[in-house]
Amino acid sequence: MIRADSALRRRDLLLLFALALLAALGVAALQPVPGYMDAAYYYAGGLALARGLGFQEPFLWNYLDHPQSLPHPSHAYWYPLASLAAAGGMALLGRTDFLAARLFFVLAAALFPPLTAWLAWRFSSRRGPALAAGLLAVFSGYYLPFIATTDNYAFYLLFGTLYFLLLTGRWRPLTPFGLGLLAGLFNLARSDGLLWLPLTLGAALVFSPRPARRALGAAGIALAGYLLVMGPWFGRNVQVFGAPLPPGGRYVLWMTEYGQIFSFRPERFTFHSWLAAGWEEALAARLEALLQNLGTAFAAQGLIFLAPLIIAGAWRRRGDKIVRLGALGWCALLLTESLLFPFASVRGGFFHAGAAFQPLWFVLAPLGLEGLAARPRLKRLSGALQASLVLMAVLFSLFLVKVRVVDSGWNEGEYVYQQAEVFLRQAGARPEEVVMTRNPPAYYAMTGRPAIAIPNEGVAEALEAARRFSARYLVLEPPGAAGALRDLYEHPQDYPAFEYLGELDETRLFRIAPSP
Repeated sequence: MIRADSALRRRDLLLLFALALLAALGVAALQPVPGYMDAAYYYAGGLALARGLGFQEPFLWNYLDHPQSLPHPSHAYWYPLASLAAAGGMALLGRTDFLAARLFFVLAAALFPPLTAWLAWRFSSRRGPALAAGLLAVFSGYYLPFIATTDNYAFYLLFGTLYFLLLTGRWRPLTPFGLGLLAGLFNLARSDGLLWLPLTLGAALVFSPRPARRALGAAGIALAGYLLVMGPWFGRNVQVFGAPLPPGGRYVLWMTEYGQIFSFRPERFTFHSWLAAGWEEALAARLEALLQNLGTAFAAQGLIFLAPLIIAGAWRRRGDKIVRLGALGWCALLLTESLLFPFASVRGGFFHAGAAFQPLWFVLAPLGLEGLAARPRLKRLSGALQASLVLMAVLFSLFLVKVRVVDSGWNEGEYVYQQAEVFLRQAGARPEEVVMTRNPPAYYAMTGRPAIAIPNEGVAEALEAARRFSARYLVLEPPGAAGALRDLYEHPQDYPAFEYLGELDETRLFRIAPSP
């Protein structure tokens, strides 16, 4: 049972850190490979940095910025923080394996729960809700399976905790600078992290002491902190792409389904093409995205059983400026993701970006339970109810790890790619020859071979991409994953430009004829 009437101790924080570290290491032990394209991309980017290639990547997973050759400027769509962290782990340990790449991710995952407990202590000044919040952070439901891989989840959870801790502390002259630094780190991790800049400028105006001149100065200090982090990256983009933001992002706004992100000719997606597709379809897609993201909020961010308690806790603390700021930021994220990027948001974008608010929800859930149990007959059971809540989170989180990590096998072609590489080398492929595949970052990370993505349009575009980037081999996964090349997979004899070499575990390998 959790005692609610005693002070939060340093020992409590250390125990939470140790438990979170064990949980993260346990999950990491079940994940010998990145497991999906995002994580593979960040790991591959870290490998390129560790191997001295700088911000250049010998692979392409999309064609949004009109690439012409390999290697290609890296992080033109996804942002570089996770790759920098992966490279840092490799440099510190002197190794380039996947375990070394996860050093700072595991550390961030271990730091976030004790800091969440500290945040809850600042809200309630009671040990019971603080320990409950910290334990909920250790067993974080749908986030736990992703917390130790080379993705931004652990960092978003950690940065969100630090952000709200700064707001709950005493306002000092450098507080807005710290908030600006964190806003910059959010943005350096993800493009939608840009939302934290206006949120931070608003926080500087609202939380800083009056008069108004001082509030405006705080906003300027926050902006300086943000630019200290993001300024060098914007400068790099200007040097490489001619603008602070890479050029491909503008096409994503006008796409009408997610697969178009892999188009070989993204310039086809414009405002006029979007209008031509019909207002009804556009509105329906955004309404569907909004509903799906609300479902994600209830099931994943609210862990189903925590959702009503989070709402109750937020209502109970509705006068708190920090709770209002968190709710405003979350609503802005929900609307931005759903309305501007409906297809990417339901494929994980909203779930991913929403991790930054998760520490606040873990703080509010025990407070909501306290409010619901405030009746005299239930008050004595407060500790038992908090312990029951934590136990439910533990069982739910372990079940999700089993389903998402153990039962699924946690891979997206990585093992097949290793086998395919052996096959291709036996077929005479030279190490520098380019392969075309569904998951180029994973292929490069697992084999070291340069790779490009299969375009989503069809065989003609795949052949054009292969010849532009001198790709000599095609690794084509089963029909369900073959996409636009399904007919080539099922009838290889009908395409003389693709010489069928053989099959490995339902993955078919081809040699691509060179340009005539």
